[in-house]
Amino acid sequence: MSTLFNSDSKESGFRLQYFEIYNWGTFHNKIYRVNTNGNTSLLTGANGSGKTTLIDALLTLLVPAGKRFYNQSSGTEQRRDRGEESYFWGYYGKTFSEESQQSKTDQLRHKENNPYSVLLAYFYNAATMHQITLAQVRWYSGEMKRQYIVSPHKLNINDHFGNGKFDVKGDWKKRLRLEFPKTEITDSFKEYAALFSNIFGLRSEKALSLFNQTVGIKVLGDLNTFIRGQMLEETDSENEFLKLRENYDSLLTSHRAIQKDETQLKLLEPIIENRASWQQLQDRNRELQMLQDILPSWFNKQEKDILERELESLQKEQQTTTRSLTAINEQLQSLHLRKDELIAQKANNSVDEQLRSIEKSIHYEQKALEAKRNKMEEYNMLTDRLELAPNPDEQQFHENITGAEQMKTAHDKQLETLQEEIFHHKSSLAAERSQVSKLEEEIDSFLHRKNNIPYELIRIRQQLANMLDIQEDDLPFAGELIKVKDAEIHWESAIEKVLHNFGLRLLVPEEYILDINRYINSNNLQTRLVYHKVEEESYTMLRMPSEKESLLQKIDIKPGTIFKEWLQNQLLDQFDYTCTDDMTVFNRCRKAVTSNGLTRQATRHEKDDRPNRSQKNNYVLGWNNKNKLRLLKEEQDECNNNIETLQHSISQLEDSRKAIANINALLNALLSLRNYSEINWQTHAGVIESFAREKATLLKTSDKYQAICDQLDEITLQIQSKEKEKEGTLQEKGRLDDKAAEKLRHFNQLKVNKLDDVSLQYILEYLTDLSLTEPAETTLELASYRKRADDNMKATLHDAMRLTAEKEAEITRQLAAFVMPPKSIHDTFPDWLGDVTDLQPHVKYLDEFTSLYERIKFQRLIEHKERFRKYMDTSMLNAITNYRAWIYGQEDVIREVMEDLNEPLRNITFNKNPDTYLQLECRHVRDVEIRNFKEKLSNAVPDSYKYQLEKDEAYGDQLFENIKLLITELQQNEAWRRKVTDVRNWLDFGAKEFYVADNKAFKYYEDTASLSGGEKAQFTYTILGAAIAYQFGINEANRQHRSLRFITVDEAFSKLDPEKSHYLMEYCGQLNLQLLVVTPLDKLNIAEPYIHACHFVANKNKRDSVVYNFTMEEYRDRKKEFESMAVMS
Repeated sequence: MSTLFNSDSKESGFRLQYFEIYNWGTFHNKIYRVNTNGNTSLLTGANGSGKTTLIDALLTLLVPAGKRFYNQSSGTEQRRDRGEESYFWGYYGKTFSEESQQSKTDQLRHKENNPYSVLLAYFYNAATMHQITLAQVRWYSGEMKRQYIVSPHKLNINDHFGNGKFDVKGDWKKRLRLEFPKTEITDSFKEYAALFSNIFGLRSEKALSLFNQTVGIKVLGDLNTFIRGQMLEETDSENEFLKLRENYDSLLTSHRAIQKDETQLKLLEPIIENRASWQQLQDRNRELQMLQDILPSWFNKQEKDILERELESLQKEQQTTTRSLTAINEQLQSLHLRKDELIAQKANNSVDEQLRSIEKSIHYEQKALEAKRNKMEEYNMLTDRLELAPNPDEQQFHENITGAEQMKTAHDKQLETLQEEIFHHKSSLAAERSQVSKLEEEIDSFLHRKNNIPYELIRIRQQLANMLDIQEDDLPFAGELIKVKDAEIHWESAIEKVLHNFGLRLLVPEEYILDINRYINSNNLQTRLVYHKVEEESYTMLRMPSEKESLLQKIDIKPGTIFKEWLQNQLLDQFDYTCTDDMTVFNRCRKAVTSNGLTRQATRHEKDDRPNRSQKNNYVLGWNNKNKLRLLKEEQDECNNNIETLQHSISQLEDSRKAIANINALLNALLSLRNYSEINWQTHAGVIESFAREKATLLKTSDKYQAICDQLDEITLQIQSKEKEKEGTLQEKGRLDDKAAEKLRHFNQLKVNKLDDVSLQYILEYLTDLSLTEPAETTLELASYRKRADDNMKATLHDAMRLTAEKEAEITRQLAAFVMPPKSIHDTFPDWLGDVTDLQPHVKYLDEFTSLYERIKFQRLIEHKERFRKYMDTSMLNAITNYRAWIYGQEDVIREVMEDLNEPLRNITFNKNPDTYLQLECRHVRDVEIRNFKEKLSNAVPDSYKYQLEKDEAYGDQLFENIKLLITELQQNEAWRRKVTDVRNWLDFGAKEFYVADNKAFKYYEDTASLSGGEKAQFTYTILGAAIAYQFGINEANRQHRSLRFITVDEAFSKLDPEKSHYLMEYCGQLNLQLLVVTPLDKLNIAEPYIHACHFVANKNKRDSVVYNFTMEEYRDRKKEFESMAVMS
């Protein structure tokens, strides 16, 4: 047999070294010790000697009261006789009293003696050299008292709890803590168990439960029950659901607030609409009063605008004059320099030097000319594209800039308009494509059937038919069985309106109704469905409509249908309308309909002209849908034509946008040139020409001196001319400066208050009515505008005030109707008066009425919807998503546990020749309730992309309904909730047996029912051992050296053949477990090869038990003596 844990030492883990009891059961008034010394040993003795008493003491030390079972080797009735109290008092039998004619329980210890009891076990881990003592002390003081001790020291009863060391006052606890640091003493078993479980490396409380089961388990039974109950942890699904429900409760409160707001708005809106005309008059009064106040400021602003434009024009002229002065000064500077050079040359009379100077100047001027000429060529290319003046002078240059700026502003506005048009066209295109998709789905559905029923209802019927395994025709809609007669086509529209809802009702034979009710109740249909149970009985027509114009005479029922009589009765009972366009007949009949769709039922009249009720593609009657298919295809063609038109329009708009963007790029390039001097190459040409003449003159004359003199004369004349030009320019500049200063002074005297956009809009509308929208060009023209506006204002204001007064009485009556509504409103909305407490039926309270309406519509309702959406986004959806992730995560945990359990099983030889091993596996259960729960949970979890990115409100509403459906059912059906949210119930568990040689499976186990007694025990201990390895942490690298390695088995070899008994002992050896085997004397030969010590229990006089500890050598030497002692006891 292979070794299970090759790296695990036999010294690894905590092993029981000794176990002591004092005053427990029939072990009375003495301390008894079981010395195991960390090895597998045998506990034996005659029946009734006290073996089980010792084992129950171990269970008491390690297993919580609710999970331990005493006296497991006996029958059920005997188990009930054992408990902590019976062991504490030392019950050992019953005697019958002749006097009282009653039985009495015999006991070794009595209250008057103030007995106490101690249980103690010492464990040692040789691999880590850690030790731990577990002890429990019990005494009686009015009631049973208990103390639980966990100490990292080696303790025993005699030295630390006996010989007067115990007292009921509790001084023994203080002494123990002082003498042994880090010793923990508590009156809580839960706290005590948590302390030693952490030290032992136990995975959970189930490890203690498993320890309890190993004592007495013989047959595993159902594998599902064992794995779910003993191997897998019970998760806190109830707490997770409570967290989910808390979020849902907040969401539901928010949703109810929205419903209340919408109801209040529906009642307030008519009041707001009816007082609109008065409010317009009131607003008009305020507007006119405001206009009267702000018109002076507006006219001042217009005058300032005129002055501002004139100042801007003057500023441009000033700038032009300044630039001219700059150019003149530059030319004068150049002439003076040239004059100085000629004077110097005249003094030196050096013609050669003068020629070199001229050539140098010509070279400098030529470079400047070429650079500016290139700039001019680039400029001309732009003006040519933009249709502006090429080769401009300075004035034209600045005019081009002004024109380009205006073009740029206009183009920017055009681009903005085009972008908006493109956006709207693309939105329309998306809507048309969506409609085409819906139509394709509808057409495809109609191509595969002959009726006119909407697709979503056909889908539901398909589901029902599949569920029942029947034909769809067995569940017809009423509309499939009714059609308008060809001769009465004139009445088709009216009849469709009358029978529309009836035609969409599903007819269900009585034999299917129960299954359909269950299915409908358990599933979200995503739409509305009305269905009728059609009972299996004959229907007798009490009367048939004889009137020719009866609606029932204008329709046919599908031949051969089994529902004919039922339909006739329903139609006669509900739809016996008279079809007439004669209003006299119409008014006389109790039920009547006109061809235009006006219906009458006694006092109730209705006409439904909504487009979706009048279009033929929404008709539902008839068993032939060719006409409806034609209409849907026509609608599809229309949508496709719309798509083509929109695509063409978008393409054209994009071309226009690109063209304007290109022009804007040219405008930006043109506007980057702001200084005329950058392209003014003509100035340099004139200078070059002047230098050329000088040079020619020097070359022609031989009289160098005279040439210099002539040049000086010419330069002097040029300087004089430029000085005169400069003086004229200075005078013009002074005139412009004076004019600008005067206008600026008047500009600053005008007082203007800042007007908001609303005020400006009022002024514009007012002036438009007076035909004064054309801007005034001069201040004189503006003064004329002002007088006309003032005169008209006085007359208009007088008329407006008169009309307002006439309307006030009517509004007052409307307000009274809202403040004091009829009783029906009070009954429906008990808190109505709370909303109108501060309101009075007077026009001065109109603002309060409006505030209430606007507060609900624009604040409260929005806040409630935002709060609802916020709850959905941040709380509810996170909660439902986290809940789904948590609950599905539990399945992953279970599968990981299965892998951990299979690891040790893979290395255990289950059967030999051929060798086999076991592997646990889990599969999803086929449970309708669990499947329905998963489906509802999936429906309640959002599609993140659709919900967050598309912000689909309809999808959000549906999601809320799905969440509501799920949580309501979880909340109302606790048994169902506990079943479906316990993920252990999602899986069925079994075991497969594999051949070691080729790893092929050949047998599957769900339970042990089909196995023999020995096989059942072998299978039981194999699975139980794997569970112990998992729960004790034996197969985990970070746990195995600190894991508990001790178990005990009572009646271990009962009903086992020797081979299976050897399997048990070898299996525990593979798991490196210390085993305390409890078995009768006749089974000793089986255990002897595996044990290191023997503990013999005997009972004297059926009331006093003792235990003897022997090594195997000692036991073999005295074996016959012990056997005879067992027989005698």
